Amino acid sequence: MKRQAFLSVTVILSLCAVAAQAEPIDHAKQYKACMQLVRQAPHKAFDSGLSWKGLGGGEAAEHCIASALIAMKRYETGAQRMEKLADSSRRSKEFKAQILAQAAQGWFLANENDRARAVLSTAINLDETNPDLYVDRAHVRASTRHYTDALDDLNKAVSLDENLVDAYVFRGTIYRLTENFEKAWRDINHALALMPANTDALLERGMLYRIEGHNDLARQDWMSAIEIDPQSETAQTARLNLEKMDVKTTE
Repeated sequence: MKRQAFLSVTVILSLCAVAAQAEPIDHAKQYKACMQLVRQAPHKAFDSGLSWKGLGGGEAAEHCIASALIAMKRYETGAQRMEKLADSSRRSKEFKAQILAQAAQGWFLANENDRARAVLSTAINLDETNPDLYVDRAHVRASTRHYTDALDDLNKAVSLDENLVDAYVFRGTIYRLTENFEKAWRDINHALALMPANTDALLERGMLYRIEGHNDLARQDWMSAIEIDPQSETAQTARLNLEKMDVKTTE
C-alpha cells in the first residue's frame, strides 16, 4: 500500500485551512515542515506535531503526529489516531476516506490484516469512485492469499480508471501467482504500454520471461529496473532474482 503514505496537496490545504485561525503561525508552512520531518526524523516530527497542536495546529498537526507514529513503527497507535482523526473530522467524505486509507496502511504494517481490510472497506463506502482504495484493499486481500477477492477489487479499480498502471501490474502479478500466464502477460504488457519505465512492471515481465526460460530477456528487464531506480525495493528484488538465476545457470 505504498501510494497512500502521504496526503495529496488538496487534502493538505484542506487540513491547514482548519488550523488557519491561530495567527501568526503559518500553518501551511508548519505542516510542510512537519511532514518533511516524518520522512527524515519521525521522532522530531512527533515532538514538533505535539507542540504545534498545542498552538492551534488542529487536524493538520494531528495528521502529522499520526504519520510520525507510523513512521516510527508504532503502527497500531498511529493507525488508531488516524481513525480518530477521520471520525472527528468535519471534512468531506472523500477526505475521511483518504485518512482511513492511511490508517489501514498502519494496520497492514502491524500485520493486522483483518482490521486493515475492514478500515479500507469503510473508506470505500465513503468514496466508492476512488480506484486507489480498491488497489489497496486488493493488496491486503492478496497478502492472505484471497486472490479471487483481490482480483475483484482490481477489476473494479481498472473499471474506474482504465489507465491505472498499478492496478494492471498487481493484477498481472496475481495472475502469475495463480498460473494464469496469458492474462498475466496481457496486463503487464498493457502496463508497460502505458508507462514503459515502470520498474514494477519491468520486474514482473522479467519474472514471466524467466518462467518461459528466456533468461536473456529477463536479465534485460531486471537490469532496466535497477538502472531506473537503483535504491528502490524493486531494484533490490531484481538484484536478488539476477543472483538466483545466475546461481542456477552455473549449477
